[in-house]
Amino acid sequence: MIQEVYNPASIKEAVELKSSDTCYMAGGTQLNWTPFHEARRLVGKPQIEKVILLQNLLPREVKKEGGALFLGAGLTMQELIDSTQVPEALQKAAGYISSRNIRNMATLGGNIAANRSESFLLPCLIALKADVETANEGIMCVEKYIRDEKDSLITQIILPEVSGTCILDVARKSSGAYPSSITAVRISDNDAVIVVGCVSSHVVRLKNIEAAVLDGSLRGESLVKAVSDSIDPESDLQGSAVYKKYISGTMIAHSVDLSFEEQSGKGA
Repeated sequence: MIQEVYNPASIKEAVELKSSDTCYMAGGTQLNWTPFHEARRLVGKPQIEKVILLQNLLPREVKKEGGALFLGAGLTMQELIDSTQVPEALQKAAGYISSRNIRNMATLGGNIAANRSESFLLPCLIALKADVETANEGIMCVEKYIRDEKDSLITQIILPEVSGTCILDVARKSSGAYPSSITAVRISDNDAVIVVGCVSSHVVRLKNIEAAVLDGSLRGESLVKAVSDSIDPESDLQGSAVYKKYISGTMIAHSVDLSFEEQSGKGA
């Protein structure tokens, strides 16, 4: 339970207030919330008791400069959906949060910082080669931020101009259920990015198979098996490990097929 609240007047002051026993809070939808499939792993860890308020400090604008799209970390999920400049895949990802009340509170920066394996946005952001600008560590890619479990204050998200369409897919039992798998695939003439969530403690990028996917040598059932062999999920109420391996593989194989079909259509 939250016991102390700090209300800094600036980003600089917020960073100075940060310590090992404090946590940043914007929308607050992720704090003191433990999904049932993580409860066993987190037993014994203290809940958050001290928070630093950010809702009046973080930028919320969407602007395009030099081909890149800059998104303020304070943007809510609903504002992402409503913006005409935000990529369709990212709008779709935000839309998977079924409660509009939560979409009106949850922020883009907070979703990244929470570093949840079942985040709908993180696979999409990694596939789009997104960077985060932080208040005290500069700019780094989203992939590095979550892999290294950073807690630096995110002020802005930067989407570079990339080729190829990001295809997002989600497997879950109902609109309000936790997902069993989340996949994002983006293929262009020059690169392939394949990302999957819900199969590890973090969202993971499958770099080991991207080159073979890009040159077309890994498709269909071979790709399903390669994905299955590359991930090591745990069984939980959302599905067995075997199911998560299979469904992740089939989702990625299907998205890869769609990507190549789209490229062929553009070249026709």
